[in-house]
Amino acid sequence: MRFSTFLTLCLCLAAHLGRAQQPLKVLFDATRAETANNADWVLDADLRNLGVGSGGAMVPGAGSDSNPQRFPTPAQSGITASTPETYWQGAISSWGVALAKRGFQVETLPNGTRLTYGDATNVQDLSNYSVYVVDEPNIRFSAAEKTALLNYVRNGGGLMMISDHDNSDRNGDGWDSPEIWNDLMQPATGAASVFGFLFDLNNLVVNTTNVAALPGDSLLHGPAGDVAAMEYHNGATMTLNPAANPSVRGIIYRPGVSTTGTAGAFMAYARYGRGKVVALGDSSPADDGTGDPGDSLYNGWSAEANGDHARVLLNATIWLSIPKRITTATQSAAAGISFYPNPTSQRLHVTGAVKPVQVRWLNALGQAVAVPLLAETPTGQTYDLTALSAGLYVAQLTLADGRVLTQRVQRR
Repeated sequence: MRFSTFLTLCLCLAAHLGRAQQPLKVLFDATRAETANNADWVLDADLRNLGVGSGGAMVPGAGSDSNPQRFPTPAQSGITASTPETYWQGAISSWGVALAKRGFQVETLPNGTRLTYGDATNVQDLSNYSVYVVDEPNIRFSAAEKTALLNYVRNGGGLMMISDHDNSDRNGDGWDSPEIWNDLMQPATGAASVFGFLFDLNNLVVNTTNVAALPGDSLLHGPAGDVAAMEYHNGATMTLNPAANPSVRGIIYRPGVSTTGTAGAFMAYARYGRGKVVALGDSSPADDGTGDPGDSLYNGWSAEANGDHARVLLNATIWLSIPKRITTATQSAAAGISFYPNPTSQRLHVTGAVKPVQVRWLNALGQAVAVPLLAETPTGQTYDLTALSAGLYVAQLTLADGRVLTQRVQRR
């Protein structure tokens, strides 16, 4: 790799680290009738005055469904390491509280507001957020909204797409969440998906431990921990199409199918332009069992699959928040420096003809982490990674000539 390429990577990393001083922002959607009928896929709601109006839209004053506002209350600033998820009242409040504990800032896109990308007049334009989460949409995206969403991902945004099963139309407008997502991903009827997968129109209730053998995968083995199982309570699978998008990868599958195949995926992800998408076919894993007292809600977040639902959704959110230019920052070979073994679960050796004068370690959010130096020789160092959680890290090396290089390191 040429020095100019290294310089570009370093500048990108420096820019990212500058932004990382401010909390990364995650936006949870509430414009797609996510609280219609027996659903409450929102962070928090102090108002419960929504009901289904004509055309399936949610209308204030027409019912008693949750009506979340932009900022959950009490204020996020009051969250500490010991704050319970009941700090907020929504069926996915556990997700939001867990993200807040990790330094993210979470908001809701309220019912009745605009979904845009690149519109400076909209204070909640998608360009202001690292990740956009839509948990079981029940209203189809308009042509303008589809363009905004695709441009958001194409230009570096992270989109979390959660579906539910076929015939799950909660607001009675004729559109199920799998159909709504497929409509977004297909530029024309019958065309291949731009993300490389489509939701199947089926309905499954099944537990699975059929998880792909990918020891370095950021979703299965990320900062929140390792993932080995998932429980489906009326959800849809996905069919992958690597020919349409070679980056698509399934990570959790229904029992009895190949984890390297294209059929029966429960959870998958892909890259699109400079951005990323993660897809899950069931809304139950994100449900924490709290929220609208008028709904029947169940705790899939922490009480099922040995807590793996929480781990995989947190890993996915963190992965989505990392700009592509950082995740591709690898290789210091041009300076004669090697890292081995990589991935590693314990010790990492940094050796070469050129010895860095400083090594700084960053986690997946661009935050500095402590990595003990065990030994140092004239040609290198040995670092102890045992205290780090599994996931992706970046070693930032400063050389005597002033160059700053980066190398991606995977902690198993």
